[in-house]
Amino acid sequence: MLKHLLKSLWKRKGKNLMISAEILLIFVVIFGVVVGFVHNSRLYHQTRGFDYEDRWRVSFETELDVLSKPNPQLVENFRRSLQAMPEVESVSFVQFGPYSNSAFVGDFRGTESGQKLSTYFVTADDASQSTLKIPVVSGRWFSQQDEGASETAAVINRRLAKKMFGDEDPLGKLMTNSDMGQKDPKFYRIVGVIEDYRYFGEFMGYENIALFRHSSISENPLTNLIIKVKPGTPRNFEIKLHQQLKLVRNDIEYDISVLDETRDEMLRQKATFFAPPIFIASFLLLMVCFGLFGVLWQNVNSRIPEIGLRRAVGASSLQIYSQIITEQVLLSSMAMVVALVFLVQLPFTGIFAKFMDWSSFFLSAGIAMMVIYAMTIVCSLYPAWMASRMSPTDALHYE
Repeated sequence: MLKHLLKSLWKRKGKNLMISAEILLIFVVIFGVVVGFVHNSRLYHQTRGFDYEDRWRVSFETELDVLSKPNPQLVENFRRSLQAMPEVESVSFVQFGPYSNSAFVGDFRGTESGQKLSTYFVTADDASQSTLKIPVVSGRWFSQQDEGASETAAVINRRLAKKMFGDEDPLGKLMTNSDMGQKDPKFYRIVGVIEDYRYFGEFMGYENIALFRHSSISENPLTNLIIKVKPGTPRNFEIKLHQQLKLVRNDIEYDISVLDETRDEMLRQKATFFAPPIFIASFLLLMVCFGLFGVLWQNVNSRIPEIGLRRAVGASSLQIYSQIITEQVLLSSMAMVVALVFLVQLPFTGIFAKFMDWSSFFLSAGIAMMVIYAMTIVCSLYPAWMASRMSPTDALHYE
């Protein structure tokens, strides 16, 4: 039966070529959309590495030089003033708050391994781990005991530790952002390892992350505050918080936001970003459905003598019905096999290694194939039903 169907398809290869090209094209488009969906779905379910509920962010803005030189007293004044509020549980200074879309990226290398890696890095104070609830998987978070050390204390994520040091324990090892032989290099001593700290949010990619200790004694004050408030703190706390900040420094402008709301805005922006490719793929799929339906209808009409002859020699309506649908499934399968021959080069060459590995390739290909098979079967149902109801007498009379 299969051999007969393949022979039948081959005899009409000229007519089937256009259908196959359409199916191949829409399969590639759907595959691309599904790859993006699978990639972002996995990112969303990865560990974020911090808590955002009941956290507020305050950004400082001023043209004065009050924040352009070390000012430990000012930092301490902010901390004590805010922690004196009954709604506040903890306060910390960070270089960039979560969901801020700001980052520094640099090349760092292990002093022993020499392995140089592009890494996202953030400076934070000793209280940031408890304020943002960043889990430490080994070692410790930096603390006051690191003050005055010759190397800056650093906490890195597990991905960076694995790439830079392999299976060796990274604790106590040094990394630097300076090239070998450079004068006055800056060194960082690794004191802890975290699972991750994806401060861009749920859709941040798989990146190397390092957090460096900020010293309020020797470095300029950081301009972002993260405040952990008690659960149930009302939104109008912002007025009270702003008044408290103004009591410390009235010549600084404060931009206050709630991390819950910032996260919701980020998710809305991502949803807007995903909408165009999904709309384009849906539109193409609809157009291919209309085209495929029309071509199948014409094919059935052009094959009336053939179908009538089969009915005359004893083929049942169900056999005719199955033949039409099976032919289209085979046609779709051949088009998708050709497409996969080209698409399989992507994981082989590693061009999109950041977005697609072998598991996501097979998952995306499987989902795209199911969509194409569903489209093919739905489009062939009516032409197959029309062919199955054809009587041998009418068919032979048509000839």
